[in-house]
Amino acid sequence: MLKRTKRRYLALQVESTVAVDQTQLMSALWNAITKLYGEHGASQTGLTLIKYDPDEKLAVVRTNNTALNMTRASIATIIKIEEKPVAIHVLTVSGTIKALHKNLRQ
Repeated sequence: MLKRTKRRYLALQVESTVAVDQTQLMSALWNAITKLYGEHGASQTGLTLIKYDPDEKLAVVRTNNTALNMTRASIATIIKIEEKPVAIHVLTVSGTIKALHKNLRQ
């Protein structure tokens, strides 16, 4: 019997002087994971963009529970997107989107 994969949702704050669209953000995330852990490691993360608000520079991404530390480490290595300086901070992590939004409001 197959076990259901547990997931974690991460709220990310993108700090940049220039606008970053969701395609650039996901490309940077995938490149960082691939650089650190290779194709096999990247495939284990199951990384998905759930929501991105370019005005507030807030993103919600989903990853597999087992690859949470890999995802967080990869996010920490991102310093440039499209040759422009950027910093991405993990604001909060949760098992559900509802709890993630609740944690953000506190």
